[in-house]
Amino acid sequence: MSDHLQRVIEAIDRRADEIVEFAGELIRQPSVNPDLEPNEAAERPAQDWLRDQLEATGGYEIDYYEVETNRPNVVATRKGTGGGRSLIWAAHTDVVPVTPEQRDVWVGSGPFSGEVIDGNLYGRGASDMKGAIAAYVMAARVLKDEGIELQGDLILAQSPGEEAGRRDIGCNTVLERGHRADVAIFPEPSNFSIYPTIKGELYFKLTVPGKSTHICNRHLVAQPLPHGVERPGVSAIDNMLKYQLAILELEKQWNLWRSNEHVSPGGMFININTMQAGTSLTSVPDSAEATGSLLFNPDLTAAEVQDEIRATIDRVTQADYWLREHPPVLDLPLDSASTAPWVKEPVNLSHDHPAIGIIQRAHENVAGTIPEVTISPFVCDANFWFPLGQPCLVYGVGDPAWGIHGANEFLPVADLIQATKAFAAVTMDWCGVAE
Repeated sequence: MSDHLQRVIEAIDRRADEIVEFAGELIRQPSVNPDLEPNEAAERPAQDWLRDQLEATGGYEIDYYEVETNRPNVVATRKGTGGGRSLIWAAHTDVVPVTPEQRDVWVGSGPFSGEVIDGNLYGRGASDMKGAIAAYVMAARVLKDEGIELQGDLILAQSPGEEAGRRDIGCNTVLERGHRADVAIFPEPSNFSIYPTIKGELYFKLTVPGKSTHICNRHLVAQPLPHGVERPGVSAIDNMLKYQLAILELEKQWNLWRSNEHVSPGGMFININTMQAGTSLTSVPDSAEATGSLLFNPDLTAAEVQDEIRATIDRVTQADYWLREHPPVLDLPLDSASTAPWVKEPVNLSHDHPAIGIIQRAHENVAGTIPEVTISPFVCDANFWFPLGQPCLVYGVGDPAWGIHGANEFLPVADLIQATKAFAAVTMDWCGVAE
């Protein structure tokens, strides 16, 4: 361990209470994603507070801007002395809402208290991912206060909208404004594992038609009719079943024939998530709607997977005499006409990328263990950056099992302090320290 790193670690230990208070105060700043729960403040209070903290630290060029009202981005750049590699710590400040059921069982003073109970920091966003923001912001603050000059540029980017996939107002605008680096690290809750590989994700909606008639005509819907007799109805649910079975067969084919060195067997799958049909208890349904989602292997593109889904749906349609004349409507990806359709491309960073070895070495220096390199179980804003040419990976603090998107979200204080040390070590090793 270098003398510089040892000095930084000792400083972080001395300032542990300050780091915990920083994280707690950030949790207390409102930032519920308004796409998920309408609220006027949106992410602005948390983003404004972060901007003020970064300005108070000093040494940053701050790009504070918004594409949508009350949903600002905060990008702080600390210029290096030259000759080093640049680094972005990239995070989202928005959090998911707290449901009434979650609020009723939340420990302590409530879901936005940011209080420490039995060694754990509680609050919405503690693990996802305000704790991580606190860790890298405080790591950078300690580096500055300890007189550590970096050779490469350090960029801290905080965006809104991630929980609803709003790259159009958040993460992608960071790149559009020219904030890029040799590597970007998303400190999502990986519990210090390294994820250079993230599967792609798609959502879709399928609307299947039928023809409504009274339920007493079921025999005229499902049975042969005499020549010249018009069929009075067609069940949209019966038709939907054909598509659902075809989708299950597509998933089976993926499981049998598609594989990837970084994906466990069965890791590429498709699921029907919701289904609604009909409006009357006494009528054959005239419409059925299903929404679904899927995760796909990192060696594929969303376009390739969408082609397979469309071909599957089209085969069912063409094989049915009535559906051939009354085809379903497939919205793929979901909200395809919007500025932020529900699709994420994979992240497929080479496992030989130098950032991985540096993170492992830095983490070992701080914690005495070598982080696992594996595939992410979740998607995030990294899925939007990687196809745009920004090398990126996930390495963060927190764990999906610690109440994320549920009740009693928490982050162990010990992990918060360890993350601050590890993020400082990674920053120093990657960017280089000017002597």
